[in-house]
Amino acid sequence: MERYPQLFIKTALLYLLVGVILGVIIGTNPFLAARFRFMHIHLNLLGFMSMIIAGVAYHVLPRFTARTVPWPKGIKYHFYLQNIGLLGMLCTKLSSDIWMVGGKNLFLLFSVVTASALFIMVYNLFCIL
Repeated sequence: MERYPQLFIKTALLYLLVGVILGVIIGTNPFLAARFRFMHIHLNLLGFMSMIIAGVAYHVLPRFTARTVPWPKGIKYHFYLQNIGLLGMLCTKLSSDIWMVGGKNLFLLFSVVTASALFIMVYNLFCIL
């Protein structure tokens, strides 16, 4: 398996593990639900689901369609941008009570970084179908 599809899958599994641990914490202490719900949801959806889909799709779809990804370097950018964006969103959301000034702008910046990563994925995968 190529490097980046494998990194997507391994990273997705790490996000799943952290998301499940947060889910257990939320389940055992409902007072923490409001604080960690956003993190739990985003770790599982953007962290686990979209990254496992990307890793498997980048590995399988070029073989099924006998086509190459139109922007191979984009896979690397997708991986790093999605991780930076997701972790940045989680950190700014978690610390939003502390950093009230500018926190929303920073959160928005990381959201745009994450969205850019997903646009790269859509471009690369759509073009090989």
